[in-house]
Amino acid sequence: MDELTRDQALLLLDGAPVAHLGLISEGDPYVTPMSFVLDGDRILFRTVAGKKLDALRANPKVCIEASQYDPESGEWASVIVYGTATDVTDSAAGTLTIELLFDKYSGALGNPLSRGALQPMTGLPHVFSVVIDEITGVTSGRGFNPRTRPGRL
Repeated sequence: MDELTRDQALLLLDGAPVAHLGLISEGDPYVTPMSFVLDGDRILFRTVAGKKLDALRANPKVCIEASQYDPESGEWASVIVYGTATDVTDSAAGTLTIELLFDKYSGALGNPLSRGALQPMTGLPHVFSVVIDEITGVTSGRGFNPRTRPGRL
């Protein structure tokens, strides 16, 4: 495996369509996929009331993972972020989050000015920010041959 530089890790994270949020829920590990945006050295995401929101409020320490995989070559790269989730109550930050999410996911959401495109966002009132305390990344490297590559086993 090869280590990614911080800049390479941030680039992979920024381009990932989905990340996995690891947290503790009622004393047990809990991992859930999430849409998100990278804004400088922080990750912004939105959520509804439920298990994720309850867990974030009870224990805001989180781990976020994003990865990419090439099925043709079997090569992969993965990034792990550690940080503390903060419930954002500032309306300007909430608006920024929505705008950045629309920019990132415009292909999936369509025109943000159309009424239908706003529907996926209307039920997500809670905005969270995770300042990146630590980020690491690795790739499968070039040490695999066709018989031992991940995805080919």
